[in-house]
Amino acid sequence: MKRVVFFICFLMFLGGINAQTLTENGLVFSVIEGTSQVSVKGIRGSLSKEVVIPTTVEIKGKTYLVSLIEEEGFYMCSEVKKITFPNCLIRIGKRAFYMCNGLVDLTLPQSVAYIEKEAFFMCKSLYTILLPSSLKSIEERCFWSCSSLSFVKIPDNVKSIDREAFFGCSALSSVEFNQGLEVIDRLAFGNCFALMELSLPKSLVEVGDQAFWSCSSLQRVNFSPFIAKIGDSAFGQCGALNKVVIPAKDVVMGKDVFEFCPELKSYKKGEETIKLIFTLEDI
Repeated sequence: MKRVVFFICFLMFLGGINAQTLTENGLVFSVIEGTSQVSVKGIRGSLSKEVVIPTTVEIKGKTYLVSLIEEEGFYMCSEVKKITFPNCLIRIGKRAFYMCNGLVDLTLPQSVAYIEKEAFFMCKSLYTILLPSSLKSIEERCFWSCSSLSFVKIPDNVKSIDREAFFGCSALSSVEFNQGLEVIDRLAFGNCFALMELSLPKSLVEVGDQAFWSCSSLQRVNFSPFIAKIGDSAFGQCGALNKVVIPAKDVVMGKDVFEFCPELKSYKKGEETIKLIFTLEDI
């Protein structure tokens, strides 16, 4: 008798789960408790090369808005080449498109305010991505080693670019920074070998440790008068760097900010010209 009761309860439990989920065109949707919204929870079976995430889905006669792509929703889904997002999408979860090596270009809707860490980690074919103006931050390792990415425009509302956000984006040759950006964190653009010139915004107050480490093609950096801190080895191993202008004389400089930069003989800090000593040990 106990076994029968347990089995009935188990079936009821499964029924409750099924009532809150829907699988449609290979996508699994799940109701976000207490809301009229659903998330893309994951995939079931194979997907076509071009995926369209709908604006709404209907579950048990009720219509729900699609507002979230959950953690690891499209994890290592290499067959997908293109994704069309709904205009009601608000958040893209951690590792949502982790190693989706088929993705080539992405346009995110203006409704997206949050892209969580490692969301597009190692999407090696991703060439362009249009980030929405509603985005508030670029979290850590968000575009880590997207080695085909060539250009990025940082949206106006972004205050910080977190650690290693674009680390290893070896084809990234141009970054358009927004006025409003305040912090570029540790290794945010490390190993971005194609970057040649940086014009940093007036709003920027801090460049983190090794933020532009080993940007080997970088030649010129222009800081704003309001920069307050430049971290340890921020421009270490930038072998082509030959011109740096720092208008702020009171900026706090970390250790070895320009280590292993043999072409940089001196730089301007306020009205002062600071000469650098380069030895054979730095090669």
